[in-house]
Amino acid sequence: MLLALAAPLVLEPAHPLGISAALADDDDDDGGDDDDDDGGSWSGGDDDDDDGFWGGDDDDDRPRAAPVVRAPAPPPPPLLTQAPDEIVVDSLGDDDLARLEAEGFQVISRDDDDDGRLTLLRVPGGVDVPGALAAVAGLVPTLAAAPNSYYRNQAVPDGCDAAICEAWQAVAWPPAQVNGACHFAPHIGIVDTGVNLEHDMLRDAQVTVETLGSAGAAPSGERHGTAVVAMFVGDATGRVPGLAPAAQLFVVDPFGNADGDERADTVSLVSALDRMVETGVDVINLSLAGPDNPLLAAAVARVDAAGIPIVAAVGNDGPNAGPVYPAAYPQVIAATAVDAEGRIYRRAVQGEHVHFAAPGVEIATAASISGVRPQTGTSFAAPFVTTAIAAGLARNGEESVAPVVEALARDSIDLGDPGRDPVYGWGLVQIPSPC
Repeated sequence: MLLALAAPLVLEPAHPLGISAALADDDDDDGGDDDDDDGGSWSGGDDDDDDGFWGGDDDDDRPRAAPVVRAPAPPPPPLLTQAPDEIVVDSLGDDDLARLEAEGFQVISRDDDDDGRLTLLRVPGGVDVPGALAAVAGLVPTLAAAPNSYYRNQAVPDGCDAAICEAWQAVAWPPAQVNGACHFAPHIGIVDTGVNLEHDMLRDAQVTVETLGSAGAAPSGERHGTAVVAMFVGDATGRVPGLAPAAQLFVVDPFGNADGDERADTVSLVSALDRMVETGVDVINLSLAGPDNPLLAAAVARVDAAGIPIVAAVGNDGPNAGPVYPAAYPQVIAATAVDAEGRIYRRAVQGEHVHFAAPGVEIATAASISGVRPQTGTSFAAPFVTTAIAAGLARNGEESVAPVVEALARDSIDLGDPGRDPVYGWGLVQIPSPC
């Protein structure tokens, strides 16, 4: 989400610790002093021409140069929700493909599996995506075709102001569910960006990473994936222990970086979910969100049919936005974020599909290269709910997620209107003992 500046940004000296004002605060709620009365600033001393209350004049009366003011930059264009010239077709046979190619469609990629599940096509020149989908429906009415939608991780970009850096140690974490004879080692699937497996917090972690990438994009970075993975399997003896340090993680990276936009497309995300089914994980964590797409919905239905629960972040588009996906699909358990006071994260999407709230504001976890960094977003609430689902499944040897969700709903701390509500769902999730 973009925040408009309420006033022109006045160029000031760099922060003495090397953190610029823009990085130090992106919510305009510094609590500090950013006006032109810097008597208490980092620079100390007096930098204006106030000659004392009594008006004694001992300075140069020549006109002073006007302050340098930078006009606010125009907001960047909104991120694309789908590829502007691509569609995805399910189970496209050779004969039907030939018909489409004769009409100007071009193959970008095609599954090598026996069923040829997904084919990514470039639309004919001069035809937009809705027109291309209509053309496919007219040529081969039995085909399932959809836009190549984009899905993005649900983290707030950058930012570590003084309040965050001082507060991260106070974020409440549930205790790691490993003690004595209780060995909690769920097999958790994660669809996310790349992971820095050399991070000191992950040195003993059991993590397998499979990279799919996104068509036409550079490889993804490792910041978001490393942060999410460390929340699960961070060193149990380290500064920020993971929720389930003995868990086995299967991470599939469907993301790519297209000119600074890190995203997964429909083809790669669907393939990632299919890999989760093939691997047979216990539960899947999706700290990502994007538009509704019938092919993604079908992939989620396949995961559900395989008996694997999915937990997804509700998204960071704000309380007035519509639902985003996959969190809003009926088979998915939707996780929203709250701060240490139990207040809803101000950018969290709301709606009747919300199931549970979990900590997601100023959460201490791994930085991309080394050390710890506070992170905020519904992305970081999802791992708490995923762990709760995994623990509930392990506790009674459950094979169905329905009784686990019912138990978590009973035990959650109600934060909003009585019962389930569109802001907090059933309330603040409580991770049960898995043994």
